[in-house]
Amino acid sequence: MRERAWAPAIWRKGVVGLAVLSTAVFTLAACGGDDDSGDSNSASGSAKGKVGVILPDTTSSTRWENFDRPYLEQAFKAAGVQYDIQNAEGSTQRFQTIADQMITGGVSVLLVTGLDSNSAAAVQRKAQSQGVKTIDY
Repeated sequence: MRERAWAPAIWRKGVVGLAVLSTAVFTLAACGGDDDSGDSNSASGSAKGKVGVILPDTTSSTRWENFDRPYLEQAFKAAGVQYDIQNAEGSTQRFQTIADQMITGGVSVLLVTGLDSNSAAAVQRKAQSQGVKTIDY
């Protein structure tokens, strides 16, 4: 029981670190564009693009929704980055569908926690073929 007391702090640090990393990748990806249309997809208007996050499920661990989602949201909001966080609910089909929607919806960076290696690899290949940076979370 004692181990659980420090676990949320470690998760928070790890999740916030991951959010910072994804924001850095997102920022670098956005720097390469030359679109001066004035449209901004960020919360603060300072960056262009969007980060997509696909969480695996709600049954294997409560951490995905209780810790990861709120910490990621907090970090993305603080960085002024637009984001979309969805949960695949343990379904590889839903995982693929969410990924397809995020990719066609214009995410610049995709953070994924795959349900299995085959579906995760397929999503990463598709994302990369569309110029979307991926982070295996």
